[in-house]
Amino acid sequence: MAHPLILLRSAKGLSHPEYARLVARTHVELGLGQMAARREKVSRWESGRTVPEHTAQLAMAHIHGVAAREVRRLGWPHWLHLVIGDTTLLEQPYTAAGAELALNSALHLPKAPRSPRLLLRGPALTAQLRSALTQIAADGGGIRAGRDACPGRGDVPGRSQALAEQLHWIEARTGALERHEDGSLIPAEALYRAAHAEHRLVVGLFNGRDRDAPAARPLFRLAARTALLCTWLSSAVGEETRAERHNLTAIRAAAAAAAPGTASAAMAHLARRHLTAGSPADALALVRAAAAVRAGQPGQSGQSGQRGSSYGPESILHCAEALALARLGNATGAARALDRAAASAASGGAGPVAGTGVGAGVGPGVVERCVTVSRAQAALFLGDPQGAKPYFELFADSLLAPQSAVPSPQTGVWLLYAADAHLALGELDRVADTVHRAVDVTGRLPPGLDLQYRARLARHENEPAVRQVLERLDEGSRSNRPIP
Repeated sequence: MAHPLILLRSAKGLSHPEYARLVARTHVELGLGQMAARREKVSRWESGRTVPEHTAQLAMAHIHGVAAREVRRLGWPHWLHLVIGDTTLLEQPYTAAGAELALNSALHLPKAPRSPRLLLRGPALTAQLRSALTQIAADGGGIRAGRDACPGRGDVPGRSQALAEQLHWIEARTGALERHEDGSLIPAEALYRAAHAEHRLVVGLFNGRDRDAPAARPLFRLAARTALLCTWLSSAVGEETRAERHNLTAIRAAAAAAAPGTASAAMAHLARRHLTAGSPADALALVRAAAAVRAGQPGQSGQSGQRGSSYGPESILHCAEALALARLGNATGAARALDRAAASAASGGAGPVAGTGVGAGVGPGVVERCVTVSRAQAALFLGDPQGAKPYFELFADSLLAPQSAVPSPQTGVWLLYAADAHLALGELDRVADTVHRAVDVTGRLPPGLDLQYRARLARHENEPAVRQVLERLDEGSRSNRPIP
């Protein structure tokens, strides 16, 4: 794998001598003293033969916009990954090598909560989608053979017994985590930490292996699954920026593995990122790409298919299409897509994509609730908050119904949309009730979700009901810690 400093220097279009001069000049400007500007230094840093002095690292950190405290906290070369993540996702080719670089870069995503900001939009997104589809189509034989399935121990030539054992247990733990999507009383932050730990284990198994060997495909498939876990759990805690980065690596890993079901699921998930923090046109393009990939799988088409989780079953694809059309002002198209989603959910026409873990633990309850919330969101997008209210109320009431199902980790996000509807109608008491319910369900709002709720409440902080709920959020935030 290329040294991260090579990626950073190349991204700036600088040669070894030019970069050496820039570091030396910055070193002086920061008051750190004179420094020799020799190209050999940069070459030795990039080859791993030497480690830059601490003051040289501070100069480089200043050049690349990294805080000095991160240099001290992470050390060399790990702090460089704070910068290269987006560069890797945007510039690496859709190959096995590019997928491995992207997976490694996503291990070092920023930890602080931030407002949603998507990296890939418009033509850049279209180009990456085209590359992904091309790579998947290039292995048509693998798709027709149903290679989405993760083989058992010993099924892949060249797989050592030790690797087989590791993959077996990582797959088992990953499957257990995926089943929490249907409902969980474990905080989504804790689930994310567990999922990210599994993701790190899988990515670590690539080191020193031939990424084009047969044994690499199970690794890429499992990496795609764990990246998807990190995606939906990041979304559940309100970290859409981080969710998108995991999402993009999941698509790359699934494409490298020739795993169409997982690739389609990842595209559907990315569509939902764009519904809330991006472009509805981009969301619609992703839905269509996901449907096209699903259509190439045995027994599946754009209009019928197996049931899965919010990773990309038929009903969830229809929901994403409906919301994109609603944001584009197409009420008729949105209503038809929602009806298809409801019919698919009611018929049980969805299920896990065989062998991938996609949708492994999702029962009808979470899919039906997602369809209900999608109807409410569509009305909201179409400028009809009054029409959205009954659906949000139906969803909220289901959380308190006798023998109600354990809530999905996405519940805090769904209630955020309900707060939007009440805000649009000026119902501040109902807004406050909704936020209280979100805190009750989650135990405490994770930092990213807390940030989004506060942004909605900021203009009404002088209202008694809102002030009371903000005080409750303040109590919870004092015990919040960033997710590692």
